[in-house]
Amino acid sequence: MRARRAGCDKGVVLLITLMILVLIVTLVWEIFRVGARSAQTGAFGRDSIRAGLVAEAGIAAARVALREDEGDNNYDTLDEIWSRPVPPIDLGEGTIHIVVEDEERKININRLVLTNGNAPDDQRLAVFQRLLEILDIDPSLADAVVDWLDNDETPRVGGAESAFYLSRKFPYKSKNDLFDTVEELRLVRGVTQEVFEKIRPFITVYSSGKVNINTAPAQVLMALSAGQGEADVGEITEALANEIVEYRKDAPFQKIEEIKNVSPFLSDLYKTVLRDLLDVRGTAFHVRSTGEFTGTVRVIDSVGIRAGKAIHWRYWRVE
Repeated sequence: MRARRAGCDKGVVLLITLMILVLIVTLVWEIFRVGARSAQTGAFGRDSIRAGLVAEAGIAAARVALREDEGDNNYDTLDEIWSRPVPPIDLGEGTIHIVVEDEERKININRLVLTNGNAPDDQRLAVFQRLLEILDIDPSLADAVVDWLDNDETPRVGGAESAFYLSRKFPYKSKNDLFDTVEELRLVRGVTQEVFEKIRPFITVYSSGKVNINTAPAQVLMALSAGQGEADVGEITEALANEIVEYRKDAPFQKIEEIKNVSPFLSDLYKTVLRDLLDVRGTAFHVRSTGEFTGTVRVIDSVGIRAGKAIHWRYWRVE
């Protein structure tokens, strides 16, 4: 049986988490105190401003947590300050709710083409097609995504280029470049609202392109065994993916090669495919902070790139 983390370590982690929660409350009230002075409009306007300030405080607290975590170890798991679920924080007249997740748990659709944009990355394309199959989505959708990304106007078998998009009621051209946001995928042929909502939790445009095996969901882990070509040694089944998830709860992967410890099959797969697709750290983090004040809700949806102790915001939307 794999050794569990020592109880004293759990106590230290809990203490750090509590300290972070105290910091959150302090940030909220300090920003609220300063910001409330500037509210010059009516009651709704003031409450909206205050709710927005509370949400901003949540973002600031998440940023502190991510910065503090940077020096703790060389791997990121689902049992750290930033990743552990934080219950809503009651501030009397207002509340704050923060959710943070790493983007490395997902498949980066911008990496489906080579860096020169001339052709698809066959291995990563196969992984994406496998993900679509796992989610019961037509895998030919991958062709349309590649056509949106590549720099030519020649459609793939299941894809579409500008000729198709210009014929629509509201015409536009194929981008032939990288996605700026995940939401942009809604412009691609075949991506209905239903398809988008089904695939959204498993894709990103912000990550390093590698998948963190400490945080990836079973569906992503299953997809990683695709694209083996002639060296095909089998696939990661749902049962094996769940075994990986259970294994990492007690023994987080500190190096990518440690996935070989889960089963002999993964040792063979690591040599042929996985070593180029895996990581054990996160670089991009999705932070969603919800601030509520007397019934008025504001949400800040953001993605930050962690570089050392710095967090650089790549995406920021206020709802």
